Formats: sequence, C-alpha cells, structure tokens
Amino acid sequence: MRVDSKKLKLLSLEKGLSLYRLALEAGIDPSHLYRILSGTRGAGASTLFKLSKVLGCSPLDLAKDI
Repeated sequence: MRVDSKKLKLLSLEKGLSLYRLALEAGIDPSHLYRILSGTRGAGASTLFKLSKVLGCSPLDLAKDI
C-alpha cells in the first residue's frame, strides 16, 4: 500500500519525532521506512498500524489514494 509521505512527515514533525526515531518507536527498520517514503516499497497493513499507533492517528490517515 502506498503511504502519503507528506502526511506522515507532517505528523512526525508535530510529534517532535525524526523519521529515524519514528521508525524505532514503531518497531520497524529505519531503512524500511525510508524506502516506503521514497516510493521504492509499499507498506503492509501491520507497518501502517505500527506507524499510526506511534503518531496517534488512523492507519487510513497514512494511506494514499483511498
């Protein structure tokens, strides 16, 4: 699934988290998050859930084109 990278970056900034720190708190490898944000990789449902939990939003808020 494609991720709305602008929204994810904005929410991360609002929480005061770097993307590296966001990845660590979500329990995913930072390089995996960077590949998702660059569009090289899609994100699975479990990854969206982990990120949304840390950011305090719905997984659908992070999904693009839904």
